[in-house]
Amino acid sequence: MTDISRIDYKKLFTDLPACYVVFDCDAPHFTMLTASAGYFEVTGKTYEEIVGHGLFKVFPDISERASKTGKGELQVSLEKVIRTKQPDSTGVIRYDIADENGAMERRYWQATHYPWLDDDGECKAIIQSTSDVTATIMSEERLRLTRHQLDNALSTGLVGSWAWDIVNDLVTGDEGLAKMFGIPAEQALSGLPIQLFIDSIYTDDKERVQTEIQSAMKSKKAFESEYRTIDRNGVIRWVIARGSVEYDETGDARSFPGVMIDITSRKKAENDLADSEQRLRFMTDTMPHLVWITRPDGFHEYYNKQWYEYTGTNEGETDGEGWRDLFHKDDQTKANRAWLHSLKSGEPYEIQYRLYHAPSNSYRWVIGRAMPYRNESGEITKWYGTCTDINDSLDELEKRRALEVALKEEKTNLEARVMERTSQLKATNKGLRDEILKRKQIERKIRTYGEELKRSNKELEDFAYVSSHDLQEPLRKIQAFGDILREEYAEKLGDGEEYLERMQRAASRMSTLIEDLLKFSRVTTVKAETKNIDLNITLKDVVSDLGERITRENGKVNVNVSELPTVRADETHMRQLFQNLIANALKFHKKDQAPIVIVSAESNDKENIIRVADNGIGIDEKYVAKIFYVFQRLNSTQAYEGTGIGLAVCKKIVERYGGTIAVESQPGQGTTFIITLPIINEE
Repeated sequence: MTDISRIDYKKLFTDLPACYVVFDCDAPHFTMLTASAGYFEVTGKTYEEIVGHGLFKVFPDISERASKTGKGELQVSLEKVIRTKQPDSTGVIRYDIADENGAMERRYWQATHYPWLDDDGECKAIIQSTSDVTATIMSEERLRLTRHQLDNALSTGLVGSWAWDIVNDLVTGDEGLAKMFGIPAEQALSGLPIQLFIDSIYTDDKERVQTEIQSAMKSKKAFESEYRTIDRNGVIRWVIARGSVEYDETGDARSFPGVMIDITSRKKAENDLADSEQRLRFMTDTMPHLVWITRPDGFHEYYNKQWYEYTGTNEGETDGEGWRDLFHKDDQTKANRAWLHSLKSGEPYEIQYRLYHAPSNSYRWVIGRAMPYRNESGEITKWYGTCTDINDSLDELEKRRALEVALKEEKTNLEARVMERTSQLKATNKGLRDEILKRKQIERKIRTYGEELKRSNKELEDFAYVSSHDLQEPLRKIQAFGDILREEYAEKLGDGEEYLERMQRAASRMSTLIEDLLKFSRVTTVKAETKNIDLNITLKDVVSDLGERITRENGKVNVNVSELPTVRADETHMRQLFQNLIANALKFHKKDQAPIVIVSAESNDKENIIRVADNGIGIDEKYVAKIFYVFQRLNSTQAYEGTGIGLAVCKKIVERYGGTIAVESQPGQGTTFIITLPIINEE
C-alpha cells in the first residue's frame, strides 16, 4: 500500500489534467503563483511565461466591458472573492487561443474562483477552476441559426392551401402547395385529380395518409397528418396537412379544404438537436467524474454512466429526490441546506459529504459542485453538477494548511508594501465604487423587470395565439353536440335542459374570450400593413358598425372637430382602437341616462392628440392603472358583459405606433381616454 505521507502533493497539483491556476491577492496584478498541467496545455504557455507574472500582463483583458469600465468580468470576480471571502463564478467569457498553426481560434470559458483563507480567515490566495464551454456555446449558436432559418422559411411562403371538390374529384391549390408536390403552379390552380397528389406522397407514408383521409371523411373529424412528399426531381419534403370535410344537407361529403406547411427545416433542426444531445451524453459518460443535471427548481433529471456505477443504482432510481438516501445520514441535512441555498440565491454549489460507494459497500468523501447555466436574459435554465471522489486525498488538506502558513510568512513584507501604496487609492476610489455599485444595482433591477415583463408578454401572446386555434374546435363541438341534444332529446332531458343551456353559454363565453385573446395577440404577432389612414373615414365606419347598439342604448357619438387627423398606421388597428373605446363607453353608461360619446382631436408639430370622452359611470382613481391589463375587470360579468381584454388591445395598438394612452375619470362623472400618436410621414 502506498505511504500517503510520502506523496508530493505540490507535484500532484501541478500534474492535474484539469485546468487550475493559483493567484496572489495582489490586486489588480493577480500574480500567478502556480498552475496545473492542464492549464499550461490549454493556454499553450510555459511555466516561465506564467508563474511570477501578473494575470493581465500575460492574458490582456480585451473585452468590451474592460475597455469601457477599466475592469473586465474576470477582474471583478477576483476582487469580489477577496472582498467577500466566498467563491464566485464568472459568466461565459470569450478569449481566443492560438491553435497549433498560430491562428487564433474562437474559444469560450467559464471560471470559478475559490478563496484560500488562512487561520485568521484572511484571503491569501485564489484558486481558479476554468472550464472550456466552447462546444456548448457553439452548439447553441448553431441551434439559434437553425431556428432562425426555420422562421424565415415559414415567412417566405412555405405554406400552401388546397380545396378538394370531392364530387368532381378535382383538387385546386395555390403556388405553395404546387411547390411542395413539384407540380406547375398553373396546373394546381386549374385543378388536378386527387390521385396525382396521392402519387406524390413518399412511398413509406402513402398508405397511412390514404387511410387517414378516409377515416376523416367517415368520422367527420378534423384531418391532420405529418408525412413526406417527393417531387419529379426526387426532392423530399416534410409537411403537415390540416383540413376538414364539408358535407351537404343529406350528409354526403362535398368538399375537403385545408392547408399544408413545409416543415423540412424544422425536422432537420430536431434531428440536429437530437444528435447534439447524444454527443453531450457521450462526452459526459466518458468523463471520470460523476456528472448530473437538474432543472432550475433542483429536480435531478440526468446522471452519467459513472454515477450509476459508483452508487450501484439503476437508471431513473435517483431522479427527482432519490439521490438524498445515498448520502451519509450525518451529512444529509448539511448538504440539503447548502443545495437549497444555491437554488434560492443562484450562487455556485460546493460542499463535501460522504456518498455511498457500491463497489466497496462503504461511504466515501466526495466534493459536490454545481454551476447554474443562464440564458441571455440571465435566467437559470439548468444546473450542471459533478461529484469528485476525494476520499484518498484528505491528508492533502493538512499539507495545504502547512503551505498556507509558509506562504503567509513569505508574503507579510509584500503585503505591507502593497497596503501602504494602495491605501490612498482605496480612499479615493471608495466613493466612486459605491456610486458605481448603486447604479449597477439599479440598472440590474430595471433590466430584470424589463426582461420579466417581456417574457410575460411573450408567453401571453403565444398562449392567446395557440388557444385561439387549438381551443376553438372543442368549443364548437360542445355547442354543436349541445344543439343536437336539445333538438333530439329535449323531452327526455327534464332539468338537464337548464344544465345544457348553462354549458353552452359557458362555451360561448369561452369562445368569445379566445377570439379576444387572438385579437390581443395579433397586435404584435401579425405584420402591420401601414399606410395613410383618414381617421374621419375610420370613425364613420366604426359608428356605422355600432349603429344597432347605439340605437338600442339611445346613444349618440359626436365629433367635436371638423376633421380628424390622417395617421400612418394599419387600418385594422385604428378600427379596433376606436371600436373598443366607443363600445366601452356605450357599455358602461348610467342606467338612467343615455350614453353620449364625444370624439375630439388636436395636433402639434410632433403628435396628434385624440380624446374619447363619455358621460358614463366613471372609474375610481385607484383602479385606473389596472384597466389596461388583460382580464382586469372592475365590474362583474352579470352587471356588464365582456372579457376584460378590449382596453389591453387598445394599449397594445397605441404603443405599437410609439404612442401613449391615458385615462381621466371620476366615479359618476364619466371617463376620457387620451391617445397620443407621433406624426410620422410616409417617407
